[in-house]
Amino acid sequence: MHLFRICGKNIIIECGIGFDRNGEFQAQYVPDGNWLIGTHIDLIILTHKHLDHSGAIPRLVWHHPEALVLMSAKCFDGTVIAVEDSLKIWRNEANNAERNGLPVPEPIFTEEMAEAFFNNPNLRVFNPPYWLDPQEDLRGQWPGWEIGFYGAGHDTGAVSVYMIRPDGKYLYLTGDIASHDGENARGVLLPPDDFLGDFFDRPGTMVTEATNGGRRMEKPRSQLDEELNRFIKSVDAKGGILLCAEFAGTKSGNMMVKLNNLGYKVVVDGLARRHIRVEVPDVDQRIRDGRVVFIEERDQELAWKQRADYAAGVHGFVSIIAASGSMDQGFAASAYGPVILEGEKNAVVFTSHIFDDSTTQRLLNIKRGRTIKMKKFVNGRLEPIRVNVRCEVRHFGYSSHDYQDGLVERVRLARPEETLIVHHCPGKATFDAFAERVNSLPPPPKTIWGLNGRKIFI
Repeated sequence: MHLFRICGKNIIIECGIGFDRNGEFQAQYVPDGNWLIGTHIDLIILTHKHLDHSGAIPRLVWHHPEALVLMSAKCFDGTVIAVEDSLKIWRNEANNAERNGLPVPEPIFTEEMAEAFFNNPNLRVFNPPYWLDPQEDLRGQWPGWEIGFYGAGHDTGAVSVYMIRPDGKYLYLTGDIASHDGENARGVLLPPDDFLGDFFDRPGTMVTEATNGGRRMEKPRSQLDEELNRFIKSVDAKGGILLCAEFAGTKSGNMMVKLNNLGYKVVVDGLARRHIRVEVPDVDQRIRDGRVVFIEERDQELAWKQRADYAAGVHGFVSIIAASGSMDQGFAASAYGPVILEGEKNAVVFTSHIFDDSTTQRLLNIKRGRTIKMKKFVNGRLEPIRVNVRCEVRHFGYSSHDYQDGLVERVRLARPEETLIVHHCPGKATFDAFAERVNSLPPPPKTIWGLNGRKIFI
């Protein structure tokens, strides 16, 4: 969460949650600052739906009914899915706690907060590219401001934010961004001139993400696609089944389209089905022509039979996408993992971020033939099981974040004359590597690492 105090306005960008893991226990944490209760907030902007940006937005909006709330229509649709799933997970955790005589965990937000967010009268959604109308969108209460949004790549509906302030300076926030194309979101370095106009012909401040600020793209996407295709063909030739354990949002949709483009039939399960309906506009046609199969969503008895049959290879070779990027719980771990992991001919592929101490990380490091502890749904609750890992497990690094070269080139083109604030940076080594490249630009901007809790005056 970023709070900007600019020209008499208080503007919040994002309100996500963080994740931490200690052995089998995963903790979620929320932004510092007690939700800024007591501070008048004029505007809240959400750039995209991922939980590290949106996961606590219902509670923030609940505490600030005075704020105008802005996001793209696709971002809103995806956030609704994520919010509803978060509540479902909390209800399951609460039921498990009650059954075991443990304290019920406090939710990050309540159902009442979620409903208030969905139906907020101050919520405005738009289709980028879009410049806000001073009267219709900003209610005539923002004289001298110009605020626009343009696609950021990275995720369907993700946007960057472009603000011209009343003092004539600009504020440019990239949000999570990618200059390379994804399957469902076109990459963006900067918008074209017909959107920007003279936006950068003035002094200003740029806020950029730097998730991959210390990394250069090792291989072109086309080469990575070829390697993935060869690997899948080898699984098919052995008579195996491929499990793609992906994050439900963005990664599942990208992988589904990628596999279809490579010529493979795809079975989709879990929360990925809802996100794909938002992210892939022609998904219904793909289902009709047989390129994609969605596991049954209403008849649970039929659904579990389908899962068992596809995992066992009854229908021949298929690629299964199950929304469980960490393999710690969900359908990938419960319905498919115990079967596919134990088959020598099978394979499991990950393309998402690998969290420290996650089941995914352990699977990538384990020797074949060793046993790993997982969790499986049994009678509506998660139960520990042990699985002998005999299949091949691979990670293909399809990052949806820009790499160092794209990040630096964007700074060069935006030429922020005052300050460059770097956030979403995984550590000092990454910041230093990125800052070194940026500081070689003529003229170098003042570069600041936007650490959590830090006050920056611009």
